[in-house]
Amino acid sequence: MVSSWYGGLNPGLLATFFSAIVCAYFLLLPFYSLSVAGFGALGLLQFVLVALLITLLNTALRQARSQAQMNARVAQQNYESLLQIQDSLRQSEERYRLLIEGVTNYAIFMLDPNGNFTSWNIGAESILGYQEAEIIGQPFERIFSPEAIERGQPQQALSKALTEGFSKENRWHLRKDGTFFWAHCVITPLRDENGNLRGFSKIMQDITERKQAEEEKEQLLLREQAARAVSEAAQSAAEAANRSKDEFLAIVSHELRTPMTAIIGWAGMLQTGALDEAKATLALETIERNANLQMQLIEDLLDISRIVRGEISLSIDLVDLVEVITSAIEVVQSLADAKDIQIETILDTSIEKISGDSDRLQQVVLNLLTNAIKFTPNGGRVKVRLSKEIDAINRVSKEEFSQCSIPNYVQIEVSDTGKGISANFLPHVFERFCQADSSHTRSDKGLGLGLAIARHIIELHSGTIQAQSQGIGEGSTFTVKLPV
Repeated sequence: MVSSWYGGLNPGLLATFFSAIVCAYFLLLPFYSLSVAGFGALGLLQFVLVALLITLLNTALRQARSQAQMNARVAQQNYESLLQIQDSLRQSEERYRLLIEGVTNYAIFMLDPNGNFTSWNIGAESILGYQEAEIIGQPFERIFSPEAIERGQPQQALSKALTEGFSKENRWHLRKDGTFFWAHCVITPLRDENGNLRGFSKIMQDITERKQAEEEKEQLLLREQAARAVSEAAQSAAEAANRSKDEFLAIVSHELRTPMTAIIGWAGMLQTGALDEAKATLALETIERNANLQMQLIEDLLDISRIVRGEISLSIDLVDLVEVITSAIEVVQSLADAKDIQIETILDTSIEKISGDSDRLQQVVLNLLTNAIKFTPNGGRVKVRLSKEIDAINRVSKEEFSQCSIPNYVQIEVSDTGKGISANFLPHVFERFCQADSSHTRSDKGLGLGLAIARHIIELHSGTIQAQSQGIGEGSTFTVKLPV
């Protein structure tokens, strides 16, 4: 038993073996012999079995004690390691806590699974204005505007974090003092080792100044682009104006030289005295016609100059528009007859006189008629209509019309069956220095200033003038509206 207790299994077995030999040789009959018989053999066997059992039990006990000691040592080592790990965790948590609490540029806080605040760092106090004691336990919605809460944005942010693993967004948040700031936010769900939700963490940075800087940069860029566009447009307009001016000057020199050439030529022939009476009469008529044309060109140039300087004025009096139109037709009738053009008139003689400058209004009508005849081929037709705004009157009764704010206008409409106006040129038809055909070889003569002058005169009368045409070859219609 002692051998197995201290030595283990093998020494115990060896001690049992030698003990059995000693007993058989010295203690059992016959003495001094290893042969044993009868009850002696039975007793020896019993001794051996008991010794083996004790040896096995001692060995098992010894092994158990050794294993217990080993387990105790391992447990002690594990305990010491656990203490070290716990200490490391406490140190890490303390460092993490100090790190988070010491961050002032970021608001860092945590929420429980229900969305209530459970932690609050110094940065959150600085950015959002709440102290930790007054915000812990409050709902996440506290830092959102009422409109955002009504739209469910707080819960949407948490739901997105749960679904996608995190939620990142730039949005407006609400401070304690009621002011808003633009924030960059990241929300992350926190889970335990079993995947159960423990809450949320949110990191927030105030980027209002960055957003303002970006917006200012964008505004500066837009202003720069706008300024560049304006500059380019101004440059293009200046270049176009220069081209138009050059073309206009070329046309002016050509148009002024043409009647002067005829006047000088016929005057020279008259001076020779070689013309008979019929030729002399033709020469005088040609000289007079070209002199009148020259005078009209000069008058147009002077009118444009007065318009540019803002010096053109009106001599206001009561004007009979029927008489104005009739007088203008009489002036251009010979031009129409020369091209076999029929002038039709539909004049409402019941229209009362209006306030205006009779000469200037006749100048407008004369210009419209001259253009209509000029651009209408032989055998064409020109129609002149004078009317009130019949459509506006017919829409309401007389009593209603007297009380409504629909303006009362008279309308002069000059239409022709001529060459028409292209869609590209139609918006520019009333501009100065702008002609559909500005080449020297064009068939229709003139400076192209008449419509610009007409528009200015009508605007001085608080009226409007418009041009309409379905396109080349479809004729054109000019409509003048004057207030009564």
